[in-house]
Amino acid sequence: MEKKLKRKIDAAILPIVIAMYMLNYLDRNNIAAAKLGSLVEDLNLTGTQYSSCVSILFVSYTLMQVPSNLILEKVGHPSIYLPAAMAIWGLLSMGTALVKGYRELLYIRFLIGFAEAAFYPGTVFYMSCWYTKYEIAKRSAIFVCGSWISGAFSGLVAYGVLENLEGTFGLSAWRWLFLIEGTLTVAVALIAIRVLPNLPATTRWLSKEEGLLSVLRMIEDVGQQDDDSAASSLSSSTTPPSKFASSMAGFVMAVKDPKVLNILQMMFSLAITGGINTVFPTIVDSLGFSRPKTLLLTAPPWILCSITSVMNSFHSDKTGERCMHMLWGPCLSLVGFLICIFTTSTFLRYIAMLFLLQIYNSWSLGFAWMATTVPRPPIKRAAAVAFVNIGGNIPNIIVPFLFYQGSEPKFYLGFSVCALFAVLGMLGALALRAQLRRLNATLERGGKVDGLDGTTGFRFIL
Repeated sequence: MEKKLKRKIDAAILPIVIAMYMLNYLDRNNIAAAKLGSLVEDLNLTGTQYSSCVSILFVSYTLMQVPSNLILEKVGHPSIYLPAAMAIWGLLSMGTALVKGYRELLYIRFLIGFAEAAFYPGTVFYMSCWYTKYEIAKRSAIFVCGSWISGAFSGLVAYGVLENLEGTFGLSAWRWLFLIEGTLTVAVALIAIRVLPNLPATTRWLSKEEGLLSVLRMIEDVGQQDDDSAASSLSSSTTPPSKFASSMAGFVMAVKDPKVLNILQMMFSLAITGGINTVFPTIVDSLGFSRPKTLLLTAPPWILCSITSVMNSFHSDKTGERCMHMLWGPCLSLVGFLICIFTTSTFLRYIAMLFLLQIYNSWSLGFAWMATTVPRPPIKRAAAVAFVNIGGNIPNIIVPFLFYQGSEPKFYLGFSVCALFAVLGMLGALALRAQLRRLNATLERGGKVDGLDGTTGFRFIL
């Protein structure tokens, strides 16, 4: 019955969130493809202005993540909340086609960041409400695979649009790029409202037995019900706390938890390395090929990343191990950065670019590891996911300036900084494993960790 339930949940959640994430990534990073068109020339952008337009999205994206996840946890209707946010950023993406200059582009990118902030941390929290700690890594990888596939197809889509729609109805091809992708985003958002389930206890199309099973299996996962009683207990008042007070209690618990801070350091470091996604078409362009070839050459590294990321996470769930599976992605990326630093050979550099994106093997797995490391209460988990994702996106503000105009084709500063943080990310994963091993020893002795009782059989995954 549980296998049947999981197949039903997978069919309802995974296809639509993959499609949503593909478009989330497209709308966030299509400015890099538009740069290969006439965006910079039409808007008279300097190198610094273009980098600012890329980075500004992540400023608002970072500011809104914790509030958005706390709102989602309290609203309790992800099937409405997440698609509504998607429709808003889709409309804003379409509006990008109408901008006339630097300031307008800067403002609309800032607003897109606000809307997109709801999606990734919200979906990670949402999936952690449906899947146990031994199921979530592979599902997270399949979900995030939408981003990597998007990275591959964004170049192909951009190639088709930039090569064929220039001047159509008097519009530059880059404007058509924003219009087409924004329209598709709104369409998928409307479908998602009808398709996505809510939470296990509130999904109406589950039978009574399936609804009960979906709730009980999450209780069995950690030995507690998935509610906010722990957050409520922080209040000294005998009256039930308000939704705002409960949300703030969850946030305070998250930022005070040493595990969360350790994960934040690890994911921040990996995100500096992975920030190359914001400039990847520019890096490929430095190889010196024509625009069509450059756009096509961006696809294979993302396709390879999609395959290896899913394989890595499936094997992690199968073996019940996280740390070692977190290490090989940044290790391969480090090799790629070193190749790029020490040679300008076109062949070797393109091989290195296949390695660079392997950092993302650790990205979805890192969030899956975090969601099971902070299992209860859900308001704390929601805050923790968003808090860590903030640290994971601040680098996207910084990285475009490391690969500044004029530093091509060697990009010594950008490649060196990314290589350094790949090492720091690996050290963070090893430190987290050591920390969780100590906490498991406490649980083995019958002690409690974060209110979780060792006698229930709960243990942190290493």
